Amino acid sequence: MTCDKDVPYNLSMIKIIFFDIDNTLIPLGATQIEPKLINALHQLQAKGIKLVLATGRPSFYLPHFDHIHFDAFLTFNGQYCFNATQTIYANPLSHKDIMTVLENAKQLHKAVALTTSKKLEATYYQSELERYFAIANQSMSITNDLHALLHQDIYQMMIATKESQDMQVLKNTHHLQIVRWIDFAADIIPLDGGKAKGMEAMIKHYGIHKDETMAFGDGGNDAEMVQFAHIGVAMGNALDQVKAIADYVTSDVDKDGLINAFSHFGLL
Repeated sequence: MTCDKDVPYNLSMIKIIFFDIDNTLIPLGATQIEPKLINALHQLQAKGIKLVLATGRPSFYLPHFDHIHFDAFLTFNGQYCFNATQTIYANPLSHKDIMTVLENAKQLHKAVALTTSKKLEATYYQSELERYFAIANQSMSITNDLHALLHQDIYQMMIATKESQDMQVLKNTHHLQIVRWIDFAADIIPLDGGKAKGMEAMIKHYGIHKDETMAFGDGGNDAEMVQFAHIGVAMGNALDQVKAIADYVTSDVDKDGLINAFSHFGLL
């Protein structure tokens, strides 16, 4: 089932499209994009439209998709954006706030994973945190030198907590926020960060106007991206909060949601 808000579109002006990965570009647990969707993406690129992966995943854990090359990458929920030749935007966490979260996590008896642009390491092993990474086929290493890790730029922290514990996790911090796409774990990013912030930096880099953007998403961490885009599309399997702010709700990820939206907007 699809729905469309009464919003004026100039589809001939779309120059860049941002795609969340899990449950948007591919079903959760899948590793490759369906061939018919690959074909559709090639058609968009042939029209000069840039395709961007926009994910909460670390930059070094991006999936490799056969037969398609994306033009740029928005990672860590927007905190580290790059293309094949350069870093476009970097927004690391406040060191003081990182130390505060680590102390709060001790009180909650929770491990914390910290990610630089090159690696992901956790303070100690915890099965719930490992399960979080396993969903996206990522592995979790335990740091053997937390002091050295904390002297590097940290772009995101992850912790296996529920929404009801968010205030405890962020207690006494000043520049952090929590975003999540699953109920048992959270991503911690800068308060002035998020996918929309990464989008803004990326379109500025490419000289693209906001009115020339489109975005697809399903999770809570996609909400501001869908809202920021000139055309924001929620998948049929998206959270209700994402559907509520989307310009258009397409079918589910496993029911040709992206292709149906491309066709609806006359992009194919």
